[in-house]
Parts: sequence; C-alpha cells; structure tokens
Amino acid sequence: MSAPTISIIVPVYNAEKYLDRCIGSLLNQDYPSTEIVLVNDGSTDGSRAICQSFVDKFPEKIRLINQQNTGASIARKNGIDAASGQYLMFADSDDFVSQQYVSALYEALIKSNAEIALCPVKRIAIGEAPDFATRITTRTMQSDELFRRFFKYEFWGYYASIYKRHLFENVDFPDATIYEDYYVRAQLFANQSFVGYVEEPLYCYEQHPGSLSKQPLSLRALGEFDNAKATWEFITNHAPAYSNQALAIASEAATKWLNALNSKGALSEEYKPYSENIRNFIKRNFSAIMLNPYFLWKVKIVMAVAMLHRK
Repeated sequence: MSAPTISIIVPVYNAEKYLDRCIGSLLNQDYPSTEIVLVNDGSTDGSRAICQSFVDKFPEKIRLINQQNTGASIARKNGIDAASGQYLMFADSDDFVSQQYVSALYEALIKSNAEIALCPVKRIAIGEAPDFATRITTRTMQSDELFRRFFKYEFWGYYASIYKRHLFENVDFPDATIYEDYYVRAQLFANQSFVGYVEEPLYCYEQHPGSLSKQPLSLRALGEFDNAKATWEFITNHAPAYSNQALAIASEAATKWLNALNSKGALSEEYKPYSENIRNFIKRNFSAIMLNPYFLWKVKIVMAVAMLHRK
C-alpha cells in the first residue's frame, strides 16, 4: 500500500534570507509522499521569486499560492484549503526541520491511533546548526499532560505536529495574528483524549529581531489579547477543568497591553476601544483573576495598579 500524502503548509512573508534552508529541509524528508504548499502572504522582498524558483524545479512536489498580505492565520487557512494531503503539517518559513520530521511524527500518530502527534521544538540562536537525534522514541500522551504543558506555554505553534485533515473542518481561524496559533490549538486539543508524542525535537525555531510576538504597541500587536481572551472563553465552554489556566494567560496579556496603552501618550481614537475592552475584561473578571492560583501575585499587583491609571 502506498504511503498517504502529507501536506506541509508554509506561510511566507519577507523571508528571503531563510527560505532556501526551510524549503530545502522539507524537500529532504525521508518520508516518500509529501506535498509542500507555500503561501506567499504579500511579501515585498524576494520571497515570491524564491518560492517560484522552487516550484519550477519541483513542480510535482511544491505548490505556490500568492495572496495579498492578510497575516499568517489566513495564509495557513488558505494553505489548508489548497492542500491535497490526508494529513497536514506546518512549518514557518524562517525555521527548519529534521530529515525525520514527517516520518517520525506520522509513525507516532499511527502507533498511538491518535488524530494529532507532537514533538518538542528546539529553540536556537541565529546561525546555530543543531544536531538532530537519529534514534526516535514515541509514546502516547494523555490529555491531562497535554493541557498541563500547553498552559505552561508548550505546543502553541502549529508546527512540530501532524494532524488528520478533518480536524480543521470546524476550526475558527482568527483574523488577529498574535497568539492565533494558541487559539487554534486550544480548539484542536479540546476534543482529544490523547495524542501521539515524539520525545526528541525534530523542529528548529529561530527567534529573529522584529518577530511579531516581540513588537511594541500597535493595533496588530493588540491581537495578542484578543486571541488569549478568545481561548479562555473557548476553554471555559469546552474544557472547563482548565479554565483557570487559560484565564491566567488572558490576564497576563491584558496586563501587558494595558500597561503599554497607559504608557502611550494621549490615546488616539483607534486605540481607545482596545483600552476599554481590556479594562472591561478585567472589571468583569476581577475576583476570579485575583483568586486565580495560576496568575502570579506580582502580576496581579501590576494589573491592579494599571487599572487605577487613567489618562
């Protein structure tokens, strides 16, 4: 029986420095049947031309979608819609993967009879070339461990995972770019009693200057709170045992961005609704936030002080 096709979706935005490495590592997989879907999200550098050059060299292996810049969330959704594989995987265009990235995660999924399989992410310095493990250990991870680690900031990205395609049929993809993977993963995990797991990291993540998650205050950056809040609301309704953990993360995001808004000069009209939205969230949930055992007291104090600040 032939191996099922596994589609790897890569959103691309101004990544010309890293694309050769990323796409090269995906082409170098030891799994025999992969499809690479590149989604050029309105890049203004040479990314589109680089993507097209790979398509010209490997037309049977790589597909390219060109779209206006709408952010990584919509780029991934469009990539999913265009993919032909029975299983879906993801990579970011400035990262790279082990030669066993696809095969090891697929094996973990099949062995566990799961719908999702995960592996750790190796965080590296720019230019670092890590040694990937060649001996792979797989096991089944139960949902309690999955959620415990998820709410300690593990497994947030789409990447370092394989999914059965049908899981994305009813997923709500947010427009906000920051934390959008956190919100989507919460939806995907909520219906899983267990997942497959590879103990060894097969995915390398480089942190670069200008990363969206590190950007200063902007309308786009405020999407971090929107998605953290949406995740808490979803978890409260679908996995209530973990509501406090999700509320703690939403509260951290609220504190971070309320402080940023307070530190700004006179707020323009476009920022005022965000400030009120965050303040209303804190007011409505103040008791639950202050009694939340997963939300650090020192951050609770920072939040309380931020609430007293008025322009």
